[in-house]
Amino acid sequence: MKKITQKQIFLFGISLIFMTGCLQKSLIDDVQLIQGVVYDTTKDKIKATIVCPVQQKGHKVQVFENIANTVKQGRENASFESAQPFASGQLRVALFTEKLAKKDITVAYDTLLRDSSIGHAIYLGVLEGNGYDLFSGKYQNNFNVAIYIKNLLEHNMETGSLPYDNLHHNSNRYYKVGQDNFMPILKKQKDKIKIQGIALFNEETYVGKLEPKEMFVFRGLLEKHRLNSQEFKSHGGYVLINNIRSTPSYHVRIKNGKPSFYIQVKVDARLQEVSKRISLEDKKNFEIITRNIEKQLNTDSKKLLKKLQNLNVDPLGLGSKFKQHYKSFELKEWNKIYKTVPVRVKYIVNIENSGVVE
Repeated sequence: MKKITQKQIFLFGISLIFMTGCLQKSLIDDVQLIQGVVYDTTKDKIKATIVCPVQQKGHKVQVFENIANTVKQGRENASFESAQPFASGQLRVALFTEKLAKKDITVAYDTLLRDSSIGHAIYLGVLEGNGYDLFSGKYQNNFNVAIYIKNLLEHNMETGSLPYDNLHHNSNRYYKVGQDNFMPILKKQKDKIKIQGIALFNEETYVGKLEPKEMFVFRGLLEKHRLNSQEFKSHGGYVLINNIRSTPSYHVRIKNGKPSFYIQVKVDARLQEVSKRISLEDKKNFEIITRNIEKQLNTDSKKLLKKLQNLNVDPLGLGSKFKQHYKSFELKEWNKIYKTVPVRVKYIVNIENSGVVE
């Protein structure tokens, strides 16, 4: 038998790589890659708007709309307008219109979870507006609209006040006993897309909204995170802290089957800027700034928790935490008492004096 040399093996490997590359290119060129979808409702039917990049055309896209009784059938109907079949493997964002979210997202949400070609790292959200206007808009960036939305959500989760989320984390909340779901709210504003707040869900229905100014406190209560900067009132002006590291810890006390919660949030940060002349060499001024920040965070947290209880939504998962500590937990009973459950919050703020600008 002829001996196969290392050189022959190397050349075979190289040719295989080129063949694979050609095959992948051919496959990509032969399909419409869905990168974004917006689900809406009209006359008890599902309306889906999908956006696909135009290959070799930079940030240009094609937008398709369809209406049907089911999501899958709608996609089949849209294929009558497309020169290539659709593929969902490159999906980046899936949004639900405000109209659909206030009605019920079950059908569209279930479709996302059941489609094995869709990765669980896609981002979800609620859209104020309609899908066609969003996807066909002209924006001031070098990305197509789906990638623009993906990047917008991504960087606000990494260094902003938007809680970290994707289909995987979202579906965990969706099915978890004792926790309600939430999603970011997006809106097209001329040549930009803006995060408008956080949509709060009771089961499958959008029932309330957190404003952008409430998001910092919400994320602080929800999860450990890092944030670039945040502004607070002090000394008749404002101070800006940055390099913020926030960590919440929950303590559950149960008496006669009734829970009460104590949430402690530790915040470490640096003082970056003050709007008025303050002598920071005086330790008393530094202590006053720290106490003022703690007071504002405690007050804002109390207001936020009251708002969540009045809306009867539990995005912080207090019910789930109660369930972990109480074997006789019953969801029905928890839902009855949730609005009146005592919840106390205390912030412990530690601020370093570093690089302050007056």
